[in-house]
Amino acid sequence: MASEQDRPGADVLVREGVDPFALVGGGALFDVLPVPAFAADPGGVVLGCNRVFGEVFGSPTELGAILGGTGAVREGRLTRRDGIARDVQVQISPFGDAGAVIGVVTDVTERRQAERATEDARYGLEVATLQLEEAYRTAKLGYWEYGIHSGKLALNAEAYGVFGRSPERFEPTFDNLLDILHPDDRQTFGNMLEGVIGNPKRVYFDYRVRDEGGKVRYVSSSCAPRFDREGRLSHVFGVMLDVTDRAEAASQLEAAKQRLEEAYRTGHLGYWEYGIHTGELLWNREAFEVYGQDPRSFEPTFDNLLGILHPDDRLRFGNMLESVIGNSKRVYVEYRVIDRVGDVRYVSSSCAPRFDMEGRLSHVFGVMLDTTERAQAAAALRAAKERVEAAYAELQDAQDSLVQTEKMASLGQLVAGVAHEVNGPVGVALTTASHLMGRTDDVKRQFAAGTLTKTALSGYLDVAQEAGHLLVSNTERIAALVQMFKQVSADQTGDERRIFYLREYIEDVLLSLHTQIGASGHRVKLTCPEAMQLESFPGAFARVVTHLVRNALTHAFRPEQNGVITLTVEPLGDEWIEVRHSDDGQGILETDLPKIFDPFFTTARHEGCVGLGLHIAYNLVTQTLGGQLVVDSRAGEGTTFVLRLPRIAPQTAA
Repeated sequence: MASEQDRPGADVLVREGVDPFALVGGGALFDVLPVPAFAADPGGVVLGCNRVFGEVFGSPTELGAILGGTGAVREGRLTRRDGIARDVQVQISPFGDAGAVIGVVTDVTERRQAERATEDARYGLEVATLQLEEAYRTAKLGYWEYGIHSGKLALNAEAYGVFGRSPERFEPTFDNLLDILHPDDRQTFGNMLEGVIGNPKRVYFDYRVRDEGGKVRYVSSSCAPRFDREGRLSHVFGVMLDVTDRAEAASQLEAAKQRLEEAYRTGHLGYWEYGIHTGELLWNREAFEVYGQDPRSFEPTFDNLLGILHPDDRLRFGNMLESVIGNSKRVYVEYRVIDRVGDVRYVSSSCAPRFDMEGRLSHVFGVMLDTTERAQAAAALRAAKERVEAAYAELQDAQDSLVQTEKMASLGQLVAGVAHEVNGPVGVALTTASHLMGRTDDVKRQFAAGTLTKTALSGYLDVAQEAGHLLVSNTERIAALVQMFKQVSADQTGDERRIFYLREYIEDVLLSLHTQIGASGHRVKLTCPEAMQLESFPGAFARVVTHLVRNALTHAFRPEQNGVITLTVEPLGDEWIEVRHSDDGQGILETDLPKIFDPFFTTARHEGCVGLGLHIAYNLVTQTLGGQLVVDSRAGEGTTFVLRLPRIAPQTAA
C-alpha cells in the first residue's frame, strides 16, 4: 500500500493517526476508485479522500456543509483545484460496524445548467407566446394552421377580420377557405401549399379573397412548415395581413407614376391616354405641340385624332390600337399628322396597355415625339450613305494593303527574334570548338614528343567530353530554333489548315518575341494543358497572339512599371477552348473600350502606332478562326482579352 506521501490525496487527511482506507477496508481498492470519493466518521468528520478526489478538488474542507445534510443523496458545491466552483451530487453509503460512511462525488454542473436553461426557455416561451398573441392583436395580424394529416384548419380571431368573415358564419375548413379565394388565385394558393409541403421552407406570396359583402380583399401572407418531435412535417402555418388599402393606393400611385415617367423620360414628351370602355381621350399640353394643334380650338377626341392623321397612315394607326388591345403588349409605331397650317409632321410613338384593379385592359397609353426634322434628315443621310460606302471601299483596299505590310513586318520581327536567339548557342558552340581544338593540339604535341602523361590525357578526355555535351546541346538548340522558325514563318505567310499542339505552338510564338519581351522588362507567363490540340489555322492564331502580346508591351504598362502578361488556356466543353490574355497594367479608359477593335484607332499615334493590330486580331478570330474576341478592362486594374475558339475551325478561312 502506498504511503501518505506517495498518495496524491494524502495531504488532505484531516485526522492524524487514522488510516481511512483501513477504516473502510480494502484501502488500496478505495484509493484507486476512478471517481472522487471520501470517507467520514459517524460525526461527519472527513477522515480522508481517495487519489481522484485529491486530484480534482484538493482539500475536503467544503465537504462539511454537504455532510451536515440528510439523506443518502445530497447536493452542494465544491471548488476544483483550478478555482472553479462546481455543482456536485454526493451519494452517501454506510460501511462497516463503526458507523463510517463512504461518499462518492458526481459533478452535475452541466446537468443543472441544462435544467435551468430548460426552465428559463419554458418561461421565455410562455412570455413570448403571450407577447406574440398581443402583437397579432395590435397589428391586426391573422394566422392559420393547417394539419397535413388531420386536415384541420385553425384560425385566430384576427384571421377572420383579414378575410372579412364572421366566426359565427364561416366554418374554418380548407374547402371553405378555397371557396372564398379569388378564382384566379386558387391555383397560386395550391401551388404555395404544395411548395411548402414538397420543399419545406418559408414562402411569401399575395392573394385575394372575397369578404361577406363580395368585395375583393388583398392579403399578404407568409407561410412556413411545422415539424413534430420526430422531425416530420405535420402542419403548415401562415401569417397574413389585410393590404387592400395599400394595394389600391399602390395601383393608383403606379398608374400616375408611369404616366409621369413615360411623359418626361426623354424630355418634353407628349402623351395621350384612351379609355377603351369610356371612349375618352386625354392629352397633355406637349401633345398639342407635337401634333401642331391649338388647345383652344382643337378638342382631343378619338374622331378628331383620326381626322388629323395622314390618310395613308390611318390604317396603320388603327392596326396599332388593335395590336395593343388584342395582345396587351407595348407597340412602337411611326405615323404622320397634318397640323393646323396644313404641313405634314412625323410622329414616333410608343403605346402600351393599362389595366384596372381586376386585371382587365382599360386604357391605351401613348407617348410621342415630333420626329419631323429627323425624317427630313433621313433623305440626306441616305444620299450621304452612298458616298460613305464608296469611301469605305477605298479605305478597305488601303486596309488590306496595310494588313499585308503588317504580315511582312511580323515575319521580319520573327526573323530578328530567331537570329538573336541563334546567336547565343552559335557563340557557345564556336567557343567550345575553338577551346577543344586548342587542347587537342597540346595533347598531339605531347604525344609526338613522348611526354604525354596519363594525367594530361585524362584531363584532355574530361574537357573533350564536356565540350561534346556543350556542342550537342547547343546544336540541338540551334536546330530547334530553325525548325520553329520554318514552322512559324510558314504559318505567318500562309494560312494552311492543320492540327497542332497549342502549348508547344504558343511557346514557339513567344520565343519569336523573346527579344521584344526581354527589352521591355516585362514577363510573360503561360498556363496551358500539354496535350490540348486545335485543328485550325496556326498562322492566323500566331498573328493573334503576337498582336495581343505586342499591344500589351506597347500600351499596357506605365514607363516605370515591370508588368506581367498572363496567357491562360482552358477547355470549354468538348468543342471550344478559351484563351485569356491578361495584364496587370494601367487598363483602358472606359471611353476607349467601344473603339478598341476599330481600324486605325490608337492612343499612341505619336509613337508611330498605326492602330491596326487589334483590328486585325479581331478579324482573324471572328472570320478565319471562327471564334469570338472580347475585352474587359477598368482604368488602373489591368486588361483581359478573352479569346474563344472552336477546337475545329470552319472549313473555309475568310
